[in-house]
Amino acid sequence: MSKKRKAWVHVGLPGSADVVEGALAHHREALLELGFASVAHTTSESFGAAVEILRAHKEWGLARADVEGEWTRQVRRADKERADLVFSQHLLAAASPDQADLLVDALAGYQVHVVITAGPAGDVDVDADGVDGIRRRWSSAVRKPERVHVLEVGTDPAATWKAFGKLLGFGTASLGLAGVPATVPPCTSLAEAQREIEKLARRNAALEVRLEELDRKRRKLKKKLAKRKKDATAEGTLGDAA
Repeated sequence: MSKKRKAWVHVGLPGSADVVEGALAHHREALLELGFASVAHTTSESFGAAVEILRAHKEWGLARADVEGEWTRQVRRADKERADLVFSQHLLAAASPDQADLLVDALAGYQVHVVITAGPAGDVDVDADGVDGIRRRWSSAVRKPERVHVLEVGTDPAATWKAFGKLLGFGTASLGLAGVPATVPPCTSLAEAQREIEKLARRNAALEVRLEELDRKRRKLKKKLAKRKKDATAEGTLGDAA
C-alpha cells in the first residue's frame, strides 16, 4: 500500500514568518526535486487563494471572479507532481472553522498538517485567544490535534525558514533567502504602522492577481483563436480537394 502524501499548510502569523510564502515560490523547482510541490507558484497566487477561501475579495478591491476557483485550481495543478504539497499564506490565520474546512476539503486524499508560526508575545491580534484560538479552528478542520504544529520563531527570517524546513523534512542550507523578495516591506515601527504597510503591500498583490487573471484569459482566447484558424484552414483544404 502506497504511503499517503502529506499537505502542509502554513497559516502565519503575520510578522513572524512572512518569509515562508516568498521562499516557497522562489525555490519552487528546487523544492520539487526534494519531494515538495509548492501549491502556489507566486506570492500573488497564494494571496489570491487565501482571499478566495476567506471570501475577502471585496476587502481587497477584487471582484469575486478574480479569485473564484483559485485554491482548487492550484491544488489540482500541484497534485500532478505526485509529491507532498506545501502552501503558505498568513491571512489564513484568521480563517473561520467553515473556511478552514473549505480549504482542507480540497486536499482530500492527503494527510493535512497545519503549521502556525508565533512570534514574540504581543504580536498576535488575529483572535482574542491568539495562537490557541487559531489552533482550535484548524485542529477541527484536520480532525487530529497532533497535525497542528506551532513553531515559536523570532524575527530572523533565516532561522524561521530553517525551522519550517526542519519540521517538514527538507534542509534549507542550499535554499538561501538572498534572492527572495520580501512579501511585506520590513518595518520596525509600531504594530499599527506595520499593519498599514502590509495593507498597501497586499493591495499591490491584489492588482497582481487581477493582472494574472487577465493574462490567463488572454492566453485562453489566443489558443481558441488559433484553433479556429486551424480548423478553418483544414476545411479550406478539404474543400479544395473536393
